[in-house]
Amino acid sequence: MQTYRANEMGRQGGSGPAPAALGGRGGDHGERNFRPDIQGLRALAVTMVLIYHLYPSLLPGGFVGVDVFFVISGYLITGQLWRGVQRTGKVALVEFWGRRARRLVPAAALVLAVTWLLSRLVLPATQLANTAQQIRASALYFQNWQLAHDAVDYLKSSDAASPVQHFWSLSVEEQFYLVWPLLFLAAGLLARRHSRRAWHVTAACLAAVLVVGSLAYSVYDTRTDPQAAYFVTTTRMWELGMGGLLALMPERLSSAVGRHGWLGWAGLCMVLASPFALRGTAAFPGAVALLPTAGAVLLIAGGSAHARLGPARLTSLRAMVFLGGISYSLYLWHWPIIVLYTSYFGRPVDARSGPALAALAVLLSWLTKMVVEDRVRLSRILAGHGWRSVSTALAAVVPAGLVSAYLFALPAGWNGALGANYPGAAALAHPAMHVRPEPVRPPLATLQAAIPQYWQQGCLDYSAAPKVCVYGDVHNPVLTVALVGDSVAGNWFPALEQIAQKRHWKLVTDLHASCTWTATVIINRQTNAPYTKCHAWGVTVLHDLLTKIRPDVVITSELAERGSVSHPRPGPQAYADVAAGMAQYWRQLEESQISVVAMRETPTINTIVPGTCVARYGPSSRACDVPTSAAVLPDPPTELAARLLGGTAKVIDMTSLICGPTTCSPVVGNVMVYMDRDHLTSSYSTTLAPFLEPRLLHSVPALTQAG
Repeated sequence: MQTYRANEMGRQGGSGPAPAALGGRGGDHGERNFRPDIQGLRALAVTMVLIYHLYPSLLPGGFVGVDVFFVISGYLITGQLWRGVQRTGKVALVEFWGRRARRLVPAAALVLAVTWLLSRLVLPATQLANTAQQIRASALYFQNWQLAHDAVDYLKSSDAASPVQHFWSLSVEEQFYLVWPLLFLAAGLLARRHSRRAWHVTAACLAAVLVVGSLAYSVYDTRTDPQAAYFVTTTRMWELGMGGLLALMPERLSSAVGRHGWLGWAGLCMVLASPFALRGTAAFPGAVALLPTAGAVLLIAGGSAHARLGPARLTSLRAMVFLGGISYSLYLWHWPIIVLYTSYFGRPVDARSGPALAALAVLLSWLTKMVVEDRVRLSRILAGHGWRSVSTALAAVVPAGLVSAYLFALPAGWNGALGANYPGAAALAHPAMHVRPEPVRPPLATLQAAIPQYWQQGCLDYSAAPKVCVYGDVHNPVLTVALVGDSVAGNWFPALEQIAQKRHWKLVTDLHASCTWTATVIINRQTNAPYTKCHAWGVTVLHDLLTKIRPDVVITSELAERGSVSHPRPGPQAYADVAAGMAQYWRQLEESQISVVAMRETPTINTIVPGTCVARYGPSSRACDVPTSAAVLPDPPTELAARLLGGTAKVIDMTSLICGPTTCSPVVGNVMVYMDRDHLTSSYSTTLAPFLEPRLLHSVPALTQAG
């Protein structure tokens, strides 16, 4: 995936999760309130999503199909609930949840189980653990929160798309189905001494409050936390609620509105314009989501057959009604098919494969609709029996159990000794060394667990307040060494921790995700705004180093490419600006008799995903090699900053022990070098310790004297 943005992750097929689990599966064919035009609206929405996932550039805003489905869901579900209240005078929760379980869970469980079995055959080992976690989250309907967490997880933010990431919006809807009926219960309690009309008005008022509150929060959270805002239920509830408010309109008013066909045409134009007007590069949902949602509301309100000169004839075409009828299963199947195809063949969907994949998805969807959806939904054994219907939710146990068994058997990570046949960096230091091929360490299936100890223990900060952790000899240290910077600076922690234990140093870490330690204000890549939180962290770190920690030596580094987003014109000037801010901090340390050692920026292999490539081609293949010239940045900020200080701050260059003279390989000496494009594995960093130690001692004589 390219530079990560959560809204892209949530919308772009092939580089992030699919955006649109289908909403609103009420209004089945047997219901007296069945509206074929709404089936046509479903067909329109699922077509937008399908085209977008097959050919993202063809329909850049096709992800808005999810917003249309949310409105449909809210409208149909609210209508069902209120008709039940009118008929019985109560909110039948078990019956309502049972209908939802019968309608949704069996087909979803089937798709999840089949997807997992195929994933074991098709996906590389590095993707299986993440896929298993997401299948479990999808089966248990908390996938949206899983993705919201992953969106701000520094490692998982660049994961390849899993074949079930599109289930996130199903999770949103299921959570809506749990909460929304309680609104009617609350309204009934508030209006229990009054008429049914008072109950109706109270429910509508509560719904309006929820919609306004959720919309306001959506605008706020999309602006302040765009990575997670795309997925969470709190930023999406208003979209379903808008459909609910439409369903709660008084009958006379809704009938009067429904006769105006121009509303339907206006709504249709808004819906059709949305996938062209909106882009995956903009923060979403927020206020801009009003375009597709308001359009869907207008189309439902004025798009029925009762509207004179409305669009009902168009949206009620037989093909549209058919496609709308299988839209739920079509959504379930289409994304796994696309992801598994692209993973197996190693190429994106093209002009020939796209229609074939779409046809396969339609066929599987029709079969699933006929054999699973309809048979369970209309089963005489289940229909009309609340708890029996609810029990169909147990079908989710099948996929959840399959992946849980896999995850339980998966090693937590690689913590063992590497052994003689795993020399790692020594293989580059001694090119004549003969290394017998062995299975790589850490194992590919647990590659993401190869993060350093400080990271595992929660010492990689994400806030403006520094988080200081202490390692090495904490009882009787001969001196203190501080490791400061971002997670790429943290690449050196395993090697430094080993050296610190050996030489009785206290090793203090103060590391922040995505933050270069520089006085220059860098740009937040998610918001394209000044990263003030990062700057505040850096200022506080400097103060703590000078007044509280008082280390003998500060070791620092950073992700070189981050400098490219710190300036309106990325390039040498941006690196120079970052370097000037680094030198400003370093100078203040040196004036306080604290030595500074900079680790030259780690080579970055942006053209491959290391683990995935090795899993596909094998550890000895050259197919995964990256030219050293492309991986190593000339004149990076650390070297520029050292020059500004006249060489008083030393720079240690370990590039020759990470990359060869001409190529950077993801496997060296049977050890995986990279965990992802930027971060070294703990195993490989440890093999660098024997080579880093003498360079450190040479750079700072005080370290030799203390040792």
